[in-house]
Amino acid sequence: MLFTHRFSALLIIALSPLFFNNSHANKLKVGIIDFPPFYIINDAGSSSGVFLNILKKTLQHAKLDFNLDIYPTKRLYRNLGTGETQLFLGIKGPAEYNKKVLYSTTAVSQIQMRVYAIGDTPLPLAKEDINNHRIITMRGYSYGGLINYFTDPKKNIEVTSTTKHLSSFLMLKNNRADYVINYKQPSEMALANIKIPDLKYSSFYDAKIHFIVSKSTPNAEQILDKLEQAYLELIDLGELEYITNDD
Repeated sequence: MLFTHRFSALLIIALSPLFFNNSHANKLKVGIIDFPPFYIINDAGSSSGVFLNILKKTLQHAKLDFNLDIYPTKRLYRNLGTGETQLFLGIKGPAEYNKKVLYSTTAVSQIQMRVYAIGDTPLPLAKEDINNHRIITMRGYSYGGLINYFTDPKKNIEVTSTTKHLSSFLMLKNNRADYVINYKQPSEMALANIKIPDLKYSSFYDAKIHFIVSKSTPNAEQILDKLEQAYLELIDLGELEYITNDD
């Protein structure tokens, strides 16, 4: 009898790490980027933001455990393609993950892509109008796949990339480019700290925001369905609402 108890105790001790690791492995791997005000990474490493709030509330309502990690944009996109990151709230189109993920049917928001210019520089009405011009983009942004068009040598577009939103507008102000291509909210936050005479913009397109689940995720379709159902329930309860982000 004593042997049986000792054997059982040893078995529990031996299997404890296995249970712990399985529990950890079963948590959904959620990734975010620094994209204020939607995803905000604070100096101390903590995170907040409009889209992060939607993610957390939806995951909690769906009773899905998760781990949250912060990545540079390009790396997160690659991670979604490989399955290292399993869930993100973002746009359709980036080549790194576009055919390797599932998108929710329901969009939770939209973000407006703008093209900024100064003075007499004509604002483009279509992507072809950017040909033969100098542009500034944010490093790591795919612009819904448009970055492939901008970097195509046949289009003769001179592309300068930066990691700082404010820097892009300083370069535009100093005539180092014809256009800044960026999204509405981070642009407005940067422009609150600088005055540029005769600055103007056109709304290039609105990109819808979806729940994105890597196809490499176990039970990917069921998880996406569960998330979408939880989100719609929170909408009905009045705890979340669609975010328009238009002019």
